[in-house]
Amino acid sequence: MNDRIKVICSNCRKPFSERANRLKNGYQVQCPNCMRLITFDSSSEDPNIRRPLKAAREIRYAAEDAIVMARLAAQQPKRDTGY
Repeated sequence: MNDRIKVICSNCRKPFSERANRLKNGYQVQCPNCMRLITFDSSSEDPNIRRPLKAAREIRYAAEDAIVMARLAAQQPKRDTGY
C-alpha cells in the first residue's frame, strides 16, 4: 500500500508527494520547487490543501482498520481440519 500523497503547490502548481502520516491539520511543508511554505489547514479555502488532507486521513483510517482486522484474525481460534 502506497502511503504517499500527491500535493499540488498553490503557488507554482507543481506536484510533489508527502507521507500520509505526516499530513495532519497544522502541518507545514516547504514546496521543493518554489520553496514556498505550505500550511495544511482543514479550514482552508484552497482545494490543493484540503484534498491531500482528506486523502491522508482516509489512508490513515484504512491502515488502522487493517491493523485491527489483523489483530482480530490472530485472536480467532484455529480450526482442526483433520478427523
